[in-house]
Amino acid sequence: MKDLIIDVYMDTICPWCRMGTTSLRTALKQLPAGTKATVRWHAFQLNPGIRTDGEDYRQVMIGRLGGKAQFESRMRQYNETGAQFGLKFNMDIVKYTPNTTLSHQLIAMTPEDAQERLIENIYTAYFENGINIGDADELAEIAKASGVTEDVAGLKKRLIQGEGIEKVESGQRSAQKLGIKGVPYFVINEELSLSGLQSPDEFIKAFNHIK
Repeated sequence: MKDLIIDVYMDTICPWCRMGTTSLRTALKQLPAGTKATVRWHAFQLNPGIRTDGEDYRQVMIGRLGGKAQFESRMRQYNETGAQFGLKFNMDIVKYTPNTTLSHQLIAMTPEDAQERLIENIYTAYFENGINIGDADELAEIAKASGVTEDVAGLKKRLIQGEGIEKVESGQRSAQKLGIKGVPYFVINEELSLSGLQSPDEFIKAFNHIK
């Protein structure tokens, strides 16, 4: 099998992206020995117009889905589908729909070999612990817990000053050029694209089609 470069377009408040990342990780563990896989993360904001201090999660989702019944059904779907990937979603304690710009900046600022761990911890913070990942203080603490930095105050300052924003905006422009309307979205070796949540088997099948 050829070496792989996988571009992942994702948002840090997207449950399907969390599941898709986990599924991809499972698939990559099944690659033949000696196959190199590089994952590159790109920002895609589902709610770019959300206030910087965040908005009420329940109200945002009920408005988007069309009613309370649809909202409750979607929450059950997150729990049930997430469990298939070994993931927990405590959506009842999620209070905010944050603006995800700062979280994407943090990912962009982080060394590549630590990005996957950081992203996983951001997802856990939001979906399992209800932490507001639009808050610079919270993000700095997540970065510290992920081994990204010990200088929490310095990292917070860099975030607020806009470090990493160029890469975030670049990801958005790339997504626009590719015509991406939703995430997760995966591009393999700039040759094959997969939209939406994929199973590990679907990833493996795609890998085998790479020429």
